[in-house]
Amino acid sequence: MTTSSPVLPAPRIIDPASVPVLRWGVMGAADIAQAFVGGVQKHTKQHIVAVASRTPGKAEAFAEKFGIESHDNYEDLLAREDIDVIYIPTLPTQHRDHALMAIAAGKHVLVEKPLALDPKEAAEIFAAAKAKGVLAMEAMWTRYLPHYDVIRQLLESNTLGNIDLVTAHMAQANLEIPRLWKKGHGDPFFDMGIYPVSFIQTFLGNPKSITAQGVMHPNGIEEEVSVQLNYESGARAYIVLSARAAVPGIASVGGDKAKITVGPEFFVPASITIANTDFGSPYTTWTDDSAVQGHEGLSYQATAMAKFISEGLLESPYESHADSIANLEVCAEVVRLIGAEII
Repeated sequence: MTTSSPVLPAPRIIDPASVPVLRWGVMGAADIAQAFVGGVQKHTKQHIVAVASRTPGKAEAFAEKFGIESHDNYEDLLAREDIDVIYIPTLPTQHRDHALMAIAAGKHVLVEKPLALDPKEAAEIFAAAKAKGVLAMEAMWTRYLPHYDVIRQLLESNTLGNIDLVTAHMAQANLEIPRLWKKGHGDPFFDMGIYPVSFIQTFLGNPKSITAQGVMHPNGIEEEVSVQLNYESGARAYIVLSARAAVPGIASVGGDKAKITVGPEFFVPASITIANTDFGSPYTTWTDDSAVQGHEGLSYQATAMAKFISEGLLESPYESHADSIANLEVCAEVVRLIGAEII
């Protein structure tokens, strides 16, 4: 005999018009910066003022596309008094230096994920920001998407009960993306694996032990990784990461009261399906069918950050500094266990 499915709450979305309009500078003209600026301009009230790049002509082309100003160096961008927040989409190995420059200039910083390839550098960024009295936030944009607020409400209401098992797949055919295969330029597990690591942390916290195995690229960087995370509660989590083959990015969570599936790609605007634990129980689905889809979802974190700054916060309530550092520590341990090289 089956019972009715648990109810999925509606997401509590921050109204872009309800937060102060902050003035943003972009420190680097990477591809992800184009997605960020495009999404912010389309779906928020935030104001992108200028972009800077040290590559000749790159900032000018970027600025022309988005109708903003440009600089050929970072110093002039950071010296501007009409900029409140700096978005940093440069290489992970550059994040520490660029974030510290912006923080020293008194700017709040939104730093692309992964915040760093060395957890100690992340800690240094956060410590500097707190000392300066500015907000430093990792751009873990998934945590700011509408379906993630549905997840937060399910956890707040204990709808799932005690979590026993979490699984997450992050697999894309990325062999032709050069930056993932250059040491220090990204690294597949830090760049892609940070998504499932962050997702799992939401439900289970930080692991007590990790096991992992990987398939290596000829240059010593991992192509595929399978990971088991074990927790003090006895719960387990499993990650399948591939940068060479694509499968749907499904994430699933099993509690002793209910189970959910998030997909078809859990790390972008997605659907959530919930059911009781009994086999054959009916499913209920909430689908994000808003106009904000794909990487336009990067815009949500800009609105959220403006809200946090207006409230005087120095950490994101959706991902604390400790959370960010712990996730990087997990990534670093996985890479160490499989013997991959990142720098």
